[in-house]
Amino acid sequence: MPITHLHPLPVVPKLSRLGRALATAQVLKETLSIVFLGLPLVQEAPLVLLSALPGVILYLLHWQLALGRVGRLFAAAVWGFTLVDELWGLLLFQELDSPTRGQIRMLYWSYFLGLGIILLALGELGWHWQRRRAKALRNVHHHALLAVRQRS
Repeated sequence: MPITHLHPLPVVPKLSRLGRALATAQVLKETLSIVFLGLPLVQEAPLVLLSALPGVILYLLHWQLALGRVGRLFAAAVWGFTLVDELWGLLLFQELDSPTRGQIRMLYWSYFLGLGIILLALGELGWHWQRRRAKALRNVHHHALLAVRQRS
């Protein structure tokens, strides 16, 4: 009879509570940005809506992160694209003809808050990656030491 080795499937690391909380904070920030910055801009210039499409997709992806349904690698990709989108949105807003003082103030609050959330989320993911990598290296060294002891 052939011997088969059943190995469990590798577990995809899920987001931590902090990662989900940061995604929830990002969703809240984006919701407020849409209501107070996006809607007035769309009323003035409806073509702005096309440039907001990537942001809307990221908004939906942040909901998935907040619900904790995705792995860390996917989350890192979403946060990386979010960083690019945040910078892109700032550049697009700079091109407006005459933003009001309130819009400018809200934009900078939104930008710096979003940037802070994104950098914290990427840092937290990097910390988990480094911790998991160190644990795997310790595990490899531990198995090597056990093998040497068993041979002796």
